[in-house]
Amino acid sequence: MAPKTTDYAVTLEIDSREGLEAELDRIVDQAIQHALANPGHGILVTRRAHGSFAIELSADVPQGTIAELDLTVP
Repeated sequence: MAPKTTDYAVTLEIDSREGLEAELDRIVDQAIQHALANPGHGILVTRRAHGSFAIELSADVPQGTIAELDLTVP
């Protein structure tokens, strides 16, 4: 089953390990602001591939929670 998401979704494509954490932190901080405006949604951070992430609000993630999903793990 696919997670239920709102219209807030950001994709991050990055090839630099040095910038990865800072960019993820920045985008998650933005997602937190959107989550505060959309009660009932948590934040889902999905690693789709090496250097590829999706950050979105999800009704499947409890409010006040940041969940991680790694699709690169078999």
